[in-house]
Amino acid sequence: MAPQSLTRITLDEAQNFVPTTEDFSDNPPLYYTLSPSTDPNYPGWEDVTYYTGRKLNLYTNREGDGDSWVYVLSNPSIPGQLKIGSTQKEPDVRAKQLSRGTGVPTGFVVEFSFKCFNAMAAEREIHNVLKEFRVSKDREFFMVNLQEAKDVIKRIGKKYL
Repeated sequence: MAPQSLTRITLDEAQNFVPTTEDFSDNPPLYYTLSPSTDPNYPGWEDVTYYTGRKLNLYTNREGDGDSWVYVLSNPSIPGQLKIGSTQKEPDVRAKQLSRGTGVPTGFVVEFSFKCFNAMAAEREIHNVLKEFRVSKDREFFMVNLQEAKDVIKRIGKKYL
């Protein structure tokens, strides 16, 4: 498949799209802008910013503050690891579900939750950002501190409000 060519857009048009530096869903860039360089070492040059085809503010026309949750759970039996997932249920209900398994010696604790729209898509992006901390590629456990997990979730999550 041939690579798709990029289309130049205006800075005003760019306000509607997610810059590639903020899109962690592996979408290829489709657009770019040119703006005067702010680097004093390169007077007269232009800065290039790339954007995916993903639009910002997709959820502003919806009522309420979300339809699902991204959650962070801990478990005293699994020190140093956090489970980061998504659910359409309340996070404490999900924690209780996961705690029922006979393979889990102690219950999960909700450390943080973030209500948004399309939490599954947000979760994929969050997992992509945190991939270096992932314990196993087919599990949702990460060796990351709670504050860093919260910061990433809030940063990615703002696109899902």
